[in-house]
Amino acid sequence: MDAIIDLGTNTFNLLVFEGDADGKLHVLHSLELPVFLGRGGIERGVIADDAFARGMDALRMHVGTARGMGATHIRGFGTSALRNSANAGDFLRAAWNELALPIDVVPGEEEASLILDGVRQAVPFGARPMLVMDIGGGSIEFILATDKALMWKRSFELGVTRLRERIPLSDPPTVEEELRLAAHLDHHLEPLWAVIERHEPHVLVGSAGSFDSLARMVCAARGEALEQGTTALTFTAQEFDALKEQLMELDRSARLNMPGLPEHRVDTMAYALVAIDRVLLAGGIRDMLWSAYALKEGAAVRLLTP
Repeated sequence: MDAIIDLGTNTFNLLVFEGDADGKLHVLHSLELPVFLGRGGIERGVIADDAFARGMDALRMHVGTARGMGATHIRGFGTSALRNSANAGDFLRAAWNELALPIDVVPGEEEASLILDGVRQAVPFGARPMLVMDIGGGSIEFILATDKALMWKRSFELGVTRLRERIPLSDPPTVEEELRLAAHLDHHLEPLWAVIERHEPHVLVGSAGSFDSLARMVCAARGEALEQGTTALTFTAQEFDALKEQLMELDRSARLNMPGLPEHRVDTMAYALVAIDRVLLAGGIRDMLWSAYALKEGAAVRLLTP
């Protein structure tokens, strides 16, 4: 039994797993803890003192849980906030000195590859290219892939925490603010638009993070529950459009009561929805898939592969 901790910019995510009789991933426990490691420092390139403390508290909890379940090897994977913070080394040393937890800080392109490895465990790919999108607090990863090949991948430092610090939104956001956010995304995502135009992916696959909340919101709108253990969900761009239109008109207190939307995403979900909307519009994509599996499952699969 082993464990992976995904140290994201907003959340730290634990996966306790083992290989089944065929060597395939068998998830024993998964838990997400809101940490907001990037809050107050991500655009300055530092981990703020209070974020540093929250991060260590979350690691203590995750490591304690994993060891309590019998995990013999625990490994951490750091992403955007740790990639770009001047004091990331201090955090890595604290994790090692106190918890004996090794943390690999992965480059953006490697993060994208790990995400695809995870998504492939939950979502079937076909001969036509599909576009994977993973929205984090610090970065957004895009991967174009078929069942046979990884065609293109790129990480953009456009995560929802970064966007929130760059382009503050009113409560609720104004149309002008949404247009300014859309223009900012369009400018920085020009390489993606070229790939979409050339390859015409027919499905947008959203993995983990903000897409977890979106999947729960879609199910709530359908009057259904997202059952425990569900690893994929199909929905339409029309369902997404209805939810986006509804949420963008709500103030914070109303968003707190939005079925399926957890409190730790209430302040950033609007940024994720605008980013998703730009991708759907750019590609004329009408079919969407949610994958519960992402980076941590991809890292686990690699550890299980001889």
